[in-house]
Amino acid sequence: MKAVHSLFILSSLFLVSCSTALRPKPVLSEKKFFSARWIKNLDVSHSTGNLPIGLQSPAIAEGIVYIGHNTGTMKAFDIVNGRSVWEETDPGGFHAPAEVFDKLVVYGNVEGRLFARDRFSGKLVYNVDLGSAIESKPVYEKGRLIVHTRNHKIVCLDAVTGKILWAYKRSVPFLTTLQRVSTPLVYKNKVIVGFADGYVAAFTLEEGVISWESRVVLGKKFIDVDTHPIIINDMILVGSQSGPLTVLDPKNGLIQRRLKFQIARAPLIIKDKVILGTTDGELVLLDSKLGVEKKLKVSSDALTSIIEWKKHLVVGTTGGRLIAVDLNLNEVREEFYFGHSTSALFGDLAKEGDTLAAYSSRNRLYVFR
Repeated sequence: MKAVHSLFILSSLFLVSCSTALRPKPVLSEKKFFSARWIKNLDVSHSTGNLPIGLQSPAIAEGIVYIGHNTGTMKAFDIVNGRSVWEETDPGGFHAPAEVFDKLVVYGNVEGRLFARDRFSGKLVYNVDLGSAIESKPVYEKGRLIVHTRNHKIVCLDAVTGKILWAYKRSVPFLTTLQRVSTPLVYKNKVIVGFADGYVAAFTLEEGVISWESRVVLGKKFIDVDTHPIIINDMILVGSQSGPLTVLDPKNGLIQRRLKFQIARAPLIIKDKVILGTTDGELVLLDSKLGVEKKLKVSSDALTSIIEWKKHLVVGTTGGRLIAVDLNLNEVREEFYFGHSTSALFGDLAKEGDTLAAYSSRNRLYVFR
């Protein structure tokens, strides 16, 4: 298979919209919405014109922020003051956030190794070679870890010991793919995941037996189903850069509906409503029946991660901004600019309580309160 270079992927995925639509002006407020608690510059040494791009995402659990560094170091910081709790160096960089459960923090690197460490001390519990880059978050469910690797493989491991319980390798015949992978969804004892050949498939959690598969994107190249599947009202919602947002029946994979939205990230669900961020810089609010309730243009850049925080929506952009919008999509509350012409938010936002964490493509870790 001919893989596409990562820089080309980034530029392809996050095209700047040519729309001239006016964005709503932020509403002035006496109290700042984005108040930085602390900021860490985690950039590595590089030559001029060869900027290292940060694709990773932070994870937060019980007052500790975990972030992978491009040197191959996993770092843990105190959420209040940014003090280093621990750091451990392993070969390879990081593209995906860590999973935190019980006393462990588990993460994968671009060398294909999965590491499990004591989340308070950093002591290594186990590491497993999965053979290909791990570019999505490991998913913990019922004592198991589900990992989707870059070579189109799904691996299920015992979460405590790291023993591989089952694995599935998909053959993707197309010459060109986006080489991004979706994070698996576990729902009613089924592992549901999108693949680079345009299919969504479901496997039994216990044994990895394929239950159904459904082709949701047609074509011969760049048809990856690379957004994370989500569940709303017992329906699967999954998207692709090259196809419409698709609604599937989780029991058999039959396509129920197609919605005319192309998205780069999984939608956000709040109660019984869905919020999409489009590559044209538009937020779209869908009702419980997936009908369009409201739209709001918030950026001329593509929208990336969306999260609910402090009773607002916070959305990242490829233009290096965080934008706070009220939940009803009436107005923009405030914008925060990362401060660099080449900044972007390619990773996922993370939150715990009143704290929000973001990692820019210029390798700056921001923690807001």
